[in-house]
Amino acid sequence: MGRDVRLEPVEETSPLELPIGHSINLGTGLNSNERAIITPILVNNKDLFAWSATDLPGVDPLVASHKLSIYKEARYISLKKCKLGEERRLTAKVAADKLLSVGFIDEAQYTTWLSNIVLVKKANGKWWMCVDYTNLNKVCPHDAYPLPNID
Repeated sequence: MGRDVRLEPVEETSPLELPIGHSINLGTGLNSNERAIITPILVNNKDLFAWSATDLPGVDPLVASHKLSIYKEARYISLKKCKLGEERRLTAKVAADKLLSVGFIDEAQYTTWLSNIVLVKKANGKWWMCVDYTNLNKVCPHDAYPLPNID
């Protein structure tokens, strides 16, 4: 089984507070001249950052679209609906409604390849929502040319 590799900063960071109430972490290895150059650029271009899903409106399918390749002999797998506790159910509904409202996702009207969502509590106490695509991943051909590891 592969281990969970996450990108980590190569040095210590310090937050740069932006006027809109958000902050960006900058490396402490930047000298004062470099920091003085990059700070106004980040502040002037703060509108280019996606701070939440509402900052990412739907993408036109002419620009980008995604289609799965599935082996022809694969059988469809539809998981039974998993019951969530009340707190998790409300959290999932709020997250899904937010993504639906900005056009980031659409409601699917089919019963093949249904997967349950998984909610995991993060260290800060908030819930992280994802979908378990284990069964779907097993029947999709693997990319012969994966993206390189850019460590």
